[in-house]
Amino acid sequence: MKRVIWKPRSEGVRANTRREMGLEEVCPGERPNRLLLVVIFCVSLLDRWCATVSAFVPKPFDVNVLRLKASRSHDADDHEVRKVCFEGIRYRARVAYDGTGFNGWQTQAKGRTIQGDIEAVLSRRFDRPVRIVGAGRTDAGVHARGQAFHFDLRADEIGVADSKCFDLQLQRSLNSMLRRDIRVWNTCQAPPPSSYKNWEGIERNHKWHVIYNAEKKLYSYRISTAPYLDPLLRHTRTHVFDPTNIELLRTALQHFEGTHDFRAFAGAIDANERKSGKVLGTIRTVYAVNLVEEGNGNYRVDFLLKGALYKMVRNMMGTALAVAQGRLEEDRLLEFLHHDSSEGKVLQFVRKDNKCKPAAPEGLTLEHVYFDGSF
Repeated sequence: MKRVIWKPRSEGVRANTRREMGLEEVCPGERPNRLLLVVIFCVSLLDRWCATVSAFVPKPFDVNVLRLKASRSHDADDHEVRKVCFEGIRYRARVAYDGTGFNGWQTQAKGRTIQGDIEAVLSRRFDRPVRIVGAGRTDAGVHARGQAFHFDLRADEIGVADSKCFDLQLQRSLNSMLRRDIRVWNTCQAPPPSSYKNWEGIERNHKWHVIYNAEKKLYSYRISTAPYLDPLLRHTRTHVFDPTNIELLRTALQHFEGTHDFRAFAGAIDANERKSGKVLGTIRTVYAVNLVEEGNGNYRVDFLLKGALYKMVRNMMGTALAVAQGRLEEDRLLEFLHHDSSEGKVLQFVRKDNKCKPAAPEGLTLEHVYFDGSF
């Protein structure tokens, strides 16, 4: 078969150009793939454009520069710098959300969660998996105004000298990616690690933790005893249909104040004990319970406590409403909180002994988590 040279239509193409394009000898019937040439040209053009744009984008903080400076400094300073670089810098933030569209706080295999949404935008922002730790886990449908969480960042991911400027930029970036029913606020760097001595007298560093550094939590439960519930409040207030004695409700709620065993008000405590194989602590302290009248048949119950068990606040509210509506004797409520240690026996009630249903989740809001200092 005779081999011929394909000649392009343009007479201005030089021979060396044909050699570079690989068109020296082409069999009859074969033609160069023009579409492939166009694609190669476009890719080359895009690569040059990306290289040009990247030259004007400020580069992230170079950890190698920090390491070089540290190597020239004192050994102690070198240790502290490397510790910050590799262990990470802890950040903390507040989050407010409407829990109506969420399946609770904790990440689940299916369904939307608060933790899942925040971790998704943080991972997208820093182009790596970022995990957060919350001060508490709210149930599905429960809201929050002052929930708190923390997460760790690398030193090279901060990249600015002004930390307050970075905090504001990060907060705006996260909120721009989150949906409207969840907002992050008061983003800031956590306090530095504090030193303490363990039982062996060895000095240790304690990193700030959103769970262990929490001192108090304020929950609010909102109800309406009006003939009808305002439709605009249906996601944040529970409508109580049965006649309710408000003064009896106030008295029943005051019984929860103090330190008690709330096993009869803890949800799924038996299942958790079987799963873990050990007895879980159910002693909790409630500092104050206040019933506030808001007008038009609306009431708010504030629970200030150290920490709460699973569904503990909703179970307390549901039991108190049962007393106020005549479905449960007040003495029975006192028995749920009482321990009889006579003759060496302990009378302890469990959740199944308390037949009262937990109050609906939409009326509950985690108002604030208190820490030592301004946050």
